[in-house]
Amino acid sequence: MKRSSVLKKFDKEIENLWDVVYKIKDVLESTDDYELSELGGKFLDQIAEGIEDGDISLEDIRDQISG
Repeated sequence: MKRSSVLKKFDKEIENLWDVVYKIKDVLESTDDYELSELGGKFLDQIAEGIEDGDISLEDIRDQISG
């Protein structure tokens, strides 16, 4: 498979990942329970922090794919 195809598929799946994370947050917010809503926001922040600031970043993976 061409690297450009892999990169395109990778980016699409990352987009899907964010969609799912935001849907989880929305589900918790839809309960109208303040504590659940807060937990959903913190959960989203935790995931974002791990993805953006983790030992392996999305850019690291993109760079490796682009090679």
